[in-house]
Amino acid sequence: MSTKKKRSRKKQKVYTVHWPILMGLTALLVALVLLVVGVIRACALPEGDALSVEETPEPIIPAPTWSPLPVDINFTKVHNTYVKVFMQDEGEIRDMLLEEYVLGVVAGEVGPSYPMEALKAQAVASRTYTLYSIRHGGCKTNPNADVCTSSSCCQTFRSDAKLRKSWGDKYTYKYSVIAKAVMDTAGEVMLYNGKPINAMYHASSGGWTEDSQNVYGSNFPYLRSVESPHEIGSRQTGEVRYHRGTFVEKVNGARPNAHMEEEKLEEQLKVLSLYPSGRVEKLQLNEDTVTGRTARKIFGLNSAMFTVEITNDEVIFHTKGFGHGVGMSQAGANGMATDGADYRTILLHYYTGVTIGVIGQY
Repeated sequence: MSTKKKRSRKKQKVYTVHWPILMGLTALLVALVLLVVGVIRACALPEGDALSVEETPEPIIPAPTWSPLPVDINFTKVHNTYVKVFMQDEGEIRDMLLEEYVLGVVAGEVGPSYPMEALKAQAVASRTYTLYSIRHGGCKTNPNADVCTSSSCCQTFRSDAKLRKSWGDKYTYKYSVIAKAVMDTAGEVMLYNGKPINAMYHASSGGWTEDSQNVYGSNFPYLRSVESPHEIGSRQTGEVRYHRGTFVEKVNGARPNAHMEEEKLEEQLKVLSLYPSGRVEKLQLNEDTVTGRTARKIFGLNSAMFTVEITNDEVIFHTKGFGHGVGMSQAGANGMATDGADYRTILLHYYTGVTIGVIGQY
């Protein structure tokens, strides 16, 4: 009986090709190759070259989020002194807490962009000025008020409604900055011989402040001329131009005794003397002589610290600083605070021989 050899057959495995997966892997491989090539090309770009705007879109930067600073706004924190404020725009007198009024003054006079120590110095100066005004006859514009909202008479003041309109969506942040300066110095005032001082101040000194008697005639021992070397702010210098004929008309209209003549300006218009601060003491207008302060009013100058240039066509006033120059320079306080001085150091620099006390403790 024959035996047949059985052939063993191995089972063959059948592999199925999944085309979608293969295509996906191929696309991924191509993308990786292109990425590597792009990196190599970018690295090989000469210095100064850049990809096009389409290839490198500018990042989207979110708008800043304004958050309030942590500050306890309590206008009766130390005292509850009230002030009668003549609101010139409304034509009415409003009673408000002193610290509320001071907040509106600091916001109006300097604003939240100043360093915190400069804002604190302004708060103490404004508070002290207000108390001095209350004790010395009140507002000149309205005899029934302690102060008014005009800088030409008292101090610049901005109401809450005006601040909201002006500051818009930044109101909460900016209000909190000012409020912190006021609350951190609440009740603090400058004293001389135990009494609140006439804490005058101005925008910019031009390098030196002025003795009070040289501007207003009154000799306050704490309002002395001091150096203000580092001033930060606008209106550091200015320029006013007049055509020669217009200048002569303006002078003769304001000062009839001057008798100025257009063709003789070079000999008729002269600065006769200066104060040590550099401000004009006397200015000759032909047959008349005026003070630097009067000249500032006649010609609409930023300050009495000026020089005069006469050309074939014009009379040009070049000014330094802004304001009367007495007391604290706001631009100088800004500079001192930027340099690291605290508000007490700033105040004691600009107001000679004063001390700092608290309402109710003097």
